[in-house]
Amino acid sequence: MQKKNGLFKNQIISLVIIVIVAVGLLFVYSNSTKVKPTASKDLTTPVDMASVDSSNCIACHTDEATIVSLAVVDDASDHAAEGGWGVAGPQLGAADKFLVSAEFSDTTHGQLGCIACHGGENTLDIAEAHNGMNPYPSGDINGVCASCHGGVTDTFETSIHRNIQGMSNGLMEFTNFDSLPDSPEHEEAFGKNCYACHASCGECHVSRPKGYSGGLINEHEFFKTPPMEDTCFGCHGARNAGEYMGTVGFSGDVHFEMGMDCMACHNIDNFHGAGGEMTENMYEENLPSCLDCHEEFIKGAEATSVHTDHVETVSCQVCHAQANSNCFECHLDYNDDKSKLIGSSETKLMFRVGLNPEITEERPYKYVTLRHIPTAPDMLDQVGDNLLPNYDERSNWKYSPTHNIQKSTFQNESCDACHGNDNIFLKEKDMIDSDSKDNWRLIPPIP
Repeated sequence: MQKKNGLFKNQIISLVIIVIVAVGLLFVYSNSTKVKPTASKDLTTPVDMASVDSSNCIACHTDEATIVSLAVVDDASDHAAEGGWGVAGPQLGAADKFLVSAEFSDTTHGQLGCIACHGGENTLDIAEAHNGMNPYPSGDINGVCASCHGGVTDTFETSIHRNIQGMSNGLMEFTNFDSLPDSPEHEEAFGKNCYACHASCGECHVSRPKGYSGGLINEHEFFKTPPMEDTCFGCHGARNAGEYMGTVGFSGDVHFEMGMDCMACHNIDNFHGAGGEMTENMYEENLPSCLDCHEEFIKGAEATSVHTDHVETVSCQVCHAQANSNCFECHLDYNDDKSKLIGSSETKLMFRVGLNPEITEERPYKYVTLRHIPTAPDMLDQVGDNLLPNYDERSNWKYSPTHNIQKSTFQNESCDACHGNDNIFLKEKDMIDSDSKDNWRLIPPIP
């Protein structure tokens, strides 16, 4: 009897084990066959888009002789430095801007047909073909790009590259208003000048920015990673991108010389946005830090007293950056038809170290590199009177994460090259008549 009970008990245990294993296998199988939800940042959301016959569009735009003879190309000087941040783009010919490669039709985007994105009519009559045609279909954040790339457009909608909210907030700090919509005059000034720096999907991934030179980058090729020289440089070339690539200042950045582009340090959130609330300024982004790659110089085997003694009080750029581009006496004037406000300013290469205008957890340093931004108390006088009443309450020397890093610079040659060297520190004689009175608080004691 005891043997039978033992046998029965073993059978029960075996049965329980089999049931547990079976349930486990069923769970694994059911999860493996479930359709995973698309993450908010997935690049594509597959959709079934019907192809639209665009054979006549292709016939014209792949024929260089036709493009050269018919296309009208605007003057590159009408682009660029309107906002004071970019640079004048190259004067491109019609083929450089509008020619489409024959191979484009075989690509994922090309198979949709030109009209699927741009609209217009599939005819050889130029006027009729371009009737209702949209040259910048990605300008509508909820438009055609969102059909397949909704995960990206959702986050890009509140990104700083699309809204340039940091520039808007910077302007409003000098006023008595909280935001642009509160003041039609400031909204007009911003829209006709600063907003030239606004970016769309197409202005990074397929064409050059309109504020630079416009036109296709390479015969309508789509770039998953935008080429820095044709995109980032177009908007940031007068300052950080130009300094990084060595077109502004004395020499470029050591990271550029090593073959690194902007995306090597800046993660995708810095461009596409992270979603959620509107990004109010660039410092809300998950920005790269030198210590992401170089932490060993303050904690590891290569740590030296030069780094450990200064890491909490001096930004890396104070020792390793070079002279940067500074703009003074900025003024805005209407063009002939008053559709734009064209900026003009004086530019100087300078290297100035001053007190940190705003100490934060990410930027705890006492001493930082500074840059003078293009501002003047009367710069909006063409738009209205006394539009910057708080001008003297906000500095126009700003913290600058200057992008022209080198291991060896003139100010880190020795201790004395920095300590006691008043040539590199912001001082009273650097101030000009049109400067904000708030700048004086940034003048540091010379260590």
